[in-house]
Amino acid sequence: MPTSSNHNGDSFETSAYIAELLLRRVQGVITEEETAELEAWLQTQPPASRDFYTDACTMPQLEAGLQTMHKFDETAALDDVWKRIGMLETRTVPVRRLWLRWTAAAALLAFVVSTSIIFFNHKQNTTPGVSTVARYGGDALPAGNKATLELADGSVIDLNSTKKGKIDQFQDANIFKQDDETISYENTLAQSEADVTYHKIITPRGGKFDVVLPDGTKVWLNAASSLKYPTAFIGKERVVELSGEAYFDVAKNAQQPFTVRTIDTKREPLEVRVLGTAFNIQAYSDEPLRTATLVNGKVSVQNKNDREILLPGQQAMVHNRQPMQVQVANIESVLAWKNGLFIYHDASIQEIMREISRVYDVDVVFDGDIAQQFEGTIPRSMKLSDVLKILESTGWVQFSIVGKTVTVKPL
Repeated sequence: MPTSSNHNGDSFETSAYIAELLLRRVQGVITEEETAELEAWLQTQPPASRDFYTDACTMPQLEAGLQTMHKFDETAALDDVWKRIGMLETRTVPVRRLWLRWTAAAALLAFVVSTSIIFFNHKQNTTPGVSTVARYGGDALPAGNKATLELADGSVIDLNSTKKGKIDQFQDANIFKQDDETISYENTLAQSEADVTYHKIITPRGGKFDVVLPDGTKVWLNAASSLKYPTAFIGKERVVELSGEAYFDVAKNAQQPFTVRTIDTKREPLEVRVLGTAFNIQAYSDEPLRTATLVNGKVSVQNKNDREILLPGQQAMVHNRQPMQVQVANIESVLAWKNGLFIYHDASIQEIMREISRVYDVDVVFDGDIAQQFEGTIPRSMKLSDVLKILESTGWVQFSIVGKTVTVKPL
């Protein structure tokens, strides 16, 4: 067993070893010697770091993270999390694990530890302040499977409370709820364009949902987003309308191109036109930057004044009303929301809090200016308070929660 003297740095090996000790404490099998090592390491961390590990590193939190990120596939969770922390081929720390459940949890703990180290040691805060207990008068869970479905006749179905299976046979379509997060359309009934009607799926703040369209295209809808689509794709093209953010895996049909048109009352729409491919569109009305990112295939992106052809790994972006630009995309960052993560590179606190507002269904108020840029990765399955504690540990920012309002102050 390595000694604490071998684990005073902030390396990935340290993260794995500390994660192992934290997990043994969760399991209730940690020895006195190991407890002393863990406590010695924790004493070298900032107070916010120690509070975070105490609160976040519990088995329910770890299981929630694994389930969110990997749909209960713990084998995939184990491999992927080790890859994320860069240790798949270099793990040398002794382990004592009997069950895959604990193995996957240890991997996620190592990820959490290495993630928090990035934030906690980015800038040490030595300014005394009010404790988080006094400032956090509320909390919130991350986005869950919540959405409503608006039908052609104006009626609304609450998909949260709808049971699995066939929802109903409507005049225009057969709709099925496959599981807690997906609806699909089968054997749509329209025979001509005159028969086609439109449905709209809407996710609130704090919600997310998936839909399989009548042509087999699958759409992952992020929080505070909506997608309007026909109950059957009849005619020369397939057209849907998006507000917010979604990831599309488009069913191939060379004779019927697929077009996503963004809806924004303040700006001209973006249009992404494809034959069959996978891509992400972010077009929230409160975000100054709108993006279309191609994962594979080939797409055309256009607005009123510009048109660009994207190749895999490229991103078209439009900042407010400026000309469209194309750059190489960071695919991992773009798809972080879909993969259960927050990933930030030189992000402003305003950008971060806009996303947190959507994911946790909270309002955000700023009390002062914060100019620093943030960088790091946080599991999206964490409670709001745990995410804020990580951000606070930079020493740049402080939060308070009252009900569903988060106030942000500089330090």
